[in-house]
Amino acid sequence: MRILPIIPIFSLLAIFVILMTATVIIICRNQLKLKEKIFSIARLSIIYILVLCIGLRPVTVDDNVEFATKNLDVLFVVDTTLSMWAEDYSGKNTRMSGALKDVQYIIDELAGSNFAIVTFDNKSKVVSPFTQDVRYIEDLMATITQIDSYDAAGSSLNLPYYDMRSLLSSSRKKENRKTVVFYISDGEITNGEELQSYAELAEFVDTGAVLGYGTEKGGKMKDGSWGYVYDSSTHKDAVSVIDEANLQQVATDLNISYFNMNSGHGPIKGIIEEVKNQCKTVMDKETGAERYIDMYYYFAIPLALMMLLELYIIIRKGRL
Repeated sequence: MRILPIIPIFSLLAIFVILMTATVIIICRNQLKLKEKIFSIARLSIIYILVLCIGLRPVTVDDNVEFATKNLDVLFVVDTTLSMWAEDYSGKNTRMSGALKDVQYIIDELAGSNFAIVTFDNKSKVVSPFTQDVRYIEDLMATITQIDSYDAAGSSLNLPYYDMRSLLSSSRKKENRKTVVFYISDGEITNGEELQSYAELAEFVDTGAVLGYGTEKGGKMKDGSWGYVYDSSTHKDAVSVIDEANLQQVATDLNISYFNMNSGHGPIKGIIEEVKNQCKTVMDKETGAERYIDMYYYFAIPLALMMLLELYIIIRKGRL
């Protein structure tokens, strides 16, 4: 058993001592027989002790925690290169703002799944392995910021390949799990590389989608100050355009669908419903987790009885 005080223990004990002292002084000054004084002090002491016990909040600890979860591992692969801040999403908004909204929509719809994040700009990194902690995933997505235009080394869709392979293969080793991938990008390759094949990863993927952001007209990118990124080859503001051919190729390799997301998350509602229909709820255990079971009601019931007794005595005698 443990205690989880509702306020600091020192404060609880100080209140208890003050009440007890004041009660004893007041009752002793009353013109009562000694037996009545002792009886009154005893009754009120029991009430104060019961209140103190409730305030200490005794709990039992259950470390054999089971929880309901979906049998889904959902991997977000997020392009965070400079071009994802081009302002051609649903008007003049950045592509990343649309991507973040769609990620939140997917998280909400597939709540109870395990989620993981891989991002890539100048390099690929596993921001989070698969976890049930949705708040942690949401916080990580909220911390994604635009890479400095002076540090940007060009875009490549090949960078996340090995991080994806590592996470997807680990997911495949789990029993009765389905692996879902959402590959989020504008498809641009600006570092001169050829798009490598993702076909070898298809065996690890059950379903998902490649989500494309941007327009053929393209959009400019803020440079982090008051202006836009400058293209020295054209002597104008740089313009990024979506490359749907690359995105479609990634989707084909992974054997999943491609959707242009510039008009909101409407295009993926169907695939989300399909995923939800295919998944099932399973009971899992979390190693090291603890669940606290309150025991205050053991003290609340006698406290209620003592309060009723006190009320009866006050009504009958007109005093404590």
